Amino acid sequence: MFPITFALFWLALLGAAFYLIRRRMDSGAAASATAADPMARAQSVLAERFARGEIDEDEYLIRSSTLRNGG
Repeated sequence: MFPITFALFWLALLGAAFYLIRRRMDSGAAASATAADPMARAQSVLAERFARGEIDEDEYLIRSSTLRNGG
């Protein structure tokens, strides 16, 4: 019984470590992709301002449309 429990413990520990490393790598890649694309960053900042209530829905839609159309 002990060897099976010991093996399961190490498998669970390795699985958790793999999951956490993989998750961190994925979030780092997404952050660098956003930083590399200025339009994506601008959309993100606009969405954050709307979420915080700094701008209303009309202003958000107008600015978002302007960003998408490049004008």
